[in-house]
Order: sequence, then structure tokens, then C-alpha cells
Amino acid sequence: MDSKVRYNSEEPIEVASGVYHLGVQDERNTFNNVPYLVVDGDEAVLIDPGSAKKDFFEVVLNKIKKIIDLKKITHIIVQHQDPDLCAAIPLFEPLIAPGHRIWAPLEAKILLQHYGMKGEVLSIDDGDTLTFGNNRKLTFLMTPYCHFVGSMITYDHKTKSLFSSDAFGGFTPDNLLYADIETYPLQLSLFTGEYLGSKRALEYAIKRIELLNKESGIDLVCPQHGCVIPKELIPIYLEVGKSLQVGQQIDFLAKKYGIELDGRD
Repeated sequence: MDSKVRYNSEEPIEVASGVYHLGVQDERNTFNNVPYLVVDGDEAVLIDPGSAKKDFFEVVLNKIKKIIDLKKITHIIVQHQDPDLCAAIPLFEPLIAPGHRIWAPLEAKILLQHYGMKGEVLSIDDGDTLTFGNNRKLTFLMTPYCHFVGSMITYDHKTKSLFSSDAFGGFTPDNLLYADIETYPLQLSLFTGEYLGSKRALEYAIKRIELLNKESGIDLVCPQHGCVIPKELIPIYLEVGKSLQVGQQIDFLAKKYGIELDGRD
């Protein structure tokens, strides 16, 4: 793994066997958005397909075209409901396999209808699995309130890749593909610490990931924002996650207005 590899707006990057990074750099906001495509046999799964903004969607679309025929995409996975993550679904639907299925946590499914997609949206619960292609299996793990009640992460058993959604996401002033230990811990702290409001939810998510790592092994963490975390740095970033300060906007405003808060998350 070359820690200095950068992605661009033209070429998809295969980060694990059949797992493609489709990242788009958002220069205005100094963070990227990263859909992933998982290809196995004659089927493909699109994970968190991204924004409906023209300059975002066209980058992702053109990258996919360099990998497969779009009609091979039979499933779309939505790990939570944010528009930067899934508003592009109605744009992809006419291009992908007829009868495709969209998978999301129940709480996210309720909100997805407002994006105007046509395909059937199926609810996912903790521990559910999806098998596609040549018996490739994905397992879904709920991470509630991290940062939405209907948030989840997805584990690819073949490559031991964990698609972590917003967890382990970070700001990215440049387009480095892989996390390092010099700069990315700070970028992660600034981003994830800002977008998560519950320390308890974060603690649960980290401990669930640690359990998964112990039971099955994790070779790659693939967040929706920020940098891909390689196996050798995963223990370091689990510790970074444990040290994050979250929900500080609440404390700031409470102090500003002299409001005393009784409980601690």
C-alpha cells in the first residue's frame, strides 16, 4: 500500500478484490464523498451512491462505466438517509438492472421516499445478510445514532472490508486515498467529532467494530468521507475514535446562555 496514492475525478480505484473506490473531492467543503462498488460475477452492489449534484453524479457514473455495464448493478445499499449519500438513486435507477432492490435501515427507508426513487426499498435489521454474485456475502450491522437513528455499517466477508459510513470519516484537504498517522487523526477528529452528537452511540459503534474484528477480522475500513484505513492502522484509529470529543456544540451553547445540563451522554 502506497500511503501517497491519490484518487482523481477520472479513474476508479480497486482497493480490495472487486471493491472499487468512486470518490469525488468536494473542494469547496474540504471533504470528499465516496460511493463504493462491489462487483462479483455478473452482479454488482452500489454502496451509498452519492449526491444528485450534476458534477458529483457524473464523476461517479463515468467511473462505474469504466468498471462494468451498469445493468449488472442489482442492489443499492443505503447506510443512512443523508442526501450526499443517496440522493443520486433516482438518477441511477433508469440505468441499472430492472428489478433492482434498494436496502436500508427501517428509519432511513421512511425518509428515502422523499427522494423520488421508483424501486422497491427493503428494510434491513441488525445481522441481516445479502448474498449476490458467486455467493459473495455482505452483513449489515446497526450503529444507531452514529450519526442517525437508522445508521448502519456493512461488512464484506470476502475481502474483510468494512464500509463504515460516517464513522471514521474525516476532512480531506487533499485527495489522499489512504489514511496516515501524521495528519488524518486530526482530520477525523474535526469531522467525526462535529457530526456525532452521542458519545454513547460512538462507544457502542467502536466496540461493535472491535467485536467484528475479533470474530472475523477487518482488513480495510472504507468510510463515506475521508480516507480508507488499511489493516495495520485500524487499531490506532479505533483508539482515536475512543478519544473523540463529540457533541461539543451543545456544551458551547449551554455555556453561552447559562443553561445547566443535568445529564451526560
